[in-house]
Amino acid sequence: MPSSAETDYDKIIVRLFLNKYKETAREIDFTKDELVTVANEQHIPLRNPPDVVYTYRSRANLPSQILEKGNWVIVPKGKGKFSFYKSSRKPFVEIQEGLSPVEVLTAVPEIVEKYAQSDEQAVLTAIRYNRLVDILTKVTCFHLQSHARTTIEDEGQIEIDDIYVGVDREGTHFILPLEAKSGEERDKLGWIQVANMVKFAKQNYPGLKCKAIAAKPLDRDQIYMIEFSDNPNPEQISIAQIKLYKLKRERKQTQTSWK
Repeated sequence: MPSSAETDYDKIIVRLFLNKYKETAREIDFTKDELVTVANEQHIPLRNPPDVVYTYRSRANLPSQILEKGNWVIVPKGKGKFSFYKSSRKPFVEIQEGLSPVEVLTAVPEIVEKYAQSDEQAVLTAIRYNRLVDILTKVTCFHLQSHARTTIEDEGQIEIDDIYVGVDREGTHFILPLEAKSGEERDKLGWIQVANMVKFAKQNYPGLKCKAIAAKPLDRDQIYMIEFSDNPNPEQISIAQIKLYKLKRERKQTQTSWK
């Protein structure tokens, strides 16, 4: 029986999946047009079909009617094309709790801090001013590009929030794609999304070593920074290290008046 909390998106994605599901399948292709067809069959107005896919890739697990048949996730397959993919692991990265925070004296200008929003853009700003990518990786890093939209082979278009390049003290050059999430519980980081950052790096910067990074704020002043292994396989990529950084502003002491 469908849950009373079942959304229109749940109804669409469950019907589409069950229509095409076979027990032996590990991958089930579908298109944006098929989403629209299923929505129409259920008399559900669907103004933005790609948002259905985005919801289950970045915000929420697929409905229980699908997950009871395995760890299914949605992967892009080109323009307007997608697949349900049966993974050997849960779709979203689980962030370790209970880490002791590493304190960092914030370098964010007070005027920027005052007017920053509570979203992933504010997280990216804090990371850049405080050089948290450098601190995490122990590589001297430089911001290269924001909001990079590109196409990777067999996956279609992806977007990466920030891209850094770096050099270590041995002279080795690195490419560091970074994905930032907001502090909202529903804004999740998927293993496929992380693996796609590595695929992007290997495809576009084959001569550089890759360090894929993700950021997720615990609150306004605390940010989890996660580095992943250099593996483009979403079944095998793993967390290399994770740190919780606490941004702290040092208050100026009242100066002593000398006579």
